[in-house]
Amino acid sequence: MSAQIRIAVSELRLYLREPAAVAATLGLPLLIMISFGLIVTPGGDPIYTYFPGLAISFSLAILSLNLLPTILAGYREKGILRRLYTTPVHPSKVLIGQLLVSCAVAVVMAVVVVVAGRLIGFPLPAQPLGFALAFVLGALALFSVGLLVAAIAPTGRMATAIGMLLFFVSMFTGGVFTPREALPGFLNRIGDFMPLGATMQAVRDSWNGQFPQLLHLAVLATITVVFGLAAARLFRWE
Repeated sequence: MSAQIRIAVSELRLYLREPAAVAATLGLPLLIMISFGLIVTPGGDPIYTYFPGLAISFSLAILSLNLLPTILAGYREKGILRRLYTTPVHPSKVLIGQLLVSCAVAVVMAVVVVVAGRLIGFPLPAQPLGFALAFVLGALALFSVGLLVAAIAPTGRMATAIGMLLFFVSMFTGGVFTPREALPGFLNRIGDFMPLGATMQAVRDSWNGQFPQLLHLAVLATITVVFGLAAARLFRWE
């Protein structure tokens, strides 16, 4: 356990040494809440749930589809994981350490969004249990997709390319770039079955006082299991 903690701390230090990563996952969500909070007057209209949903979903997408697969595929490409086989530390501990750091950053980001939103004038999530469930399932589903990208990408550059493609497709179809209210119905239906779209809508529903739809929760749980198992089966250490 001590070795696992040291690896996780090391991964955290590497994350904190990348200003762009910190700014994208923690600074940008805060900026989104502050900027939109200054532009609009948060109220009871469901459209206002778009802004906290945007901040949370965007940060989760950056963590899971960009940072996580690129780092892990880069470790494999550079032979770091292969060299760990010659030590008592199994390469899986690096994988677990990276996941622990990503989960910790995601939790901090969610707290920042909720607290900053409240200070600016946004209401707190009116369905806290639903919000917690939507956040946890959304993070797990997106991380499982990121792990599958890391599993199949032969190089760090390829992982970045695949992750960016998934990122922009997910942002467009998931009601993140544009609110669902402004999207045609067929795109909303596609978004319901995408991890980012389901996360975005589940977060918005819980913020507005409604328990997340079972469809979205079921989609997120299914993606977590299917993609997680696929990533575990296909992941190569070297």
